[in-house]
Amino acid sequence: MPSDQSGYQPTAEDVLRYLSENPDFLDKHMRDLKSDADAPDRVNIVDLTPAIAARARKEAQRLSKANESLIHVASENMVNWQRLHHATLALLASTDIAGMCEAITQEFPTIFDLRFCRLFIERESVLQFARQSDIIVVPAAKIDDAIEGQTLFLGPPGDVAKSSLKLSAPSVAIIRLPDQLAEPMSRCVLALGGKTETSFQPNLGTDLLILLAEMLAVTMAARLE
Repeated sequence: MPSDQSGYQPTAEDVLRYLSENPDFLDKHMRDLKSDADAPDRVNIVDLTPAIAARARKEAQRLSKANESLIHVASENMVNWQRLHHATLALLASTDIAGMCEAITQEFPTIFDLRFCRLFIERESVLQFARQSDIIVVPAAKIDDAIEGQTLFLGPPGDVAKSSLKLSAPSVAIIRLPDQLAEPMSRCVLALGGKTETSFQPNLGTDLLILLAEMLAVTMAARLE
C-alpha cells in the first residue's frame, strides 16, 4: 500500500487487496491487540460492557413501568365505563322527574364513589317540576360564576360554588347540560362532589362526564314529555 507520507488515502478496494495479498496480517495484529488489552499497564482500554448492561436494565425498567401504567389506565377506564353503564340503568329505571332526581342524588354517589351529586337549574327558567323534585333552583349568574363561564369545571370549588351552590368537597366537577337541547335541559348543571382533592382535576379526561351529562339531559327530556 502507498505510504501515508505520500498524502494518498487508500480506498476500500486498496484495503481489501492488501488483506488478500497479506492473509496473516489480521491474525498477527489481532493477537497484538489482545496482548495489549490483557496487559495490566494498559489503562487506556475502556470496557463499555457495564455501561451497556446498565443502560439495558434502565430501559427494561422504563418499559416495565410504562406497561404497568397502560394496564392501570385500561383498568380504570373499564371501571369508569361500568359505572357509566350502571348510572344509565338507574336513569332508565326512573319513570318521572322525581324518580330521575332520586337516582342522581341517591344512587349516583354510590355508583361513582362521590361525596354528593346534585342537579341545579337556573331560576330564570324554572318550571313547576323543579319545585316538586330535588332539583335545586339557583340564579343563572350564580351558576355562571361557580362554573367560571365554562361548560365544564374541574378542581377545588371556588368561593361562589361553596357559598351559593353549597358545594362543600375537596374537588368538584360541574357540568352544564348540552345547550343544543331545548329548555329547561340547557339551563341545568350537574355537580359531582369528589371525596379527595384528586377526584376531579383540570387534566382529568372529560369524555365520560360529558356522556353522563348528555344521558341525563336526554332522560330529562323524555320524562317531561
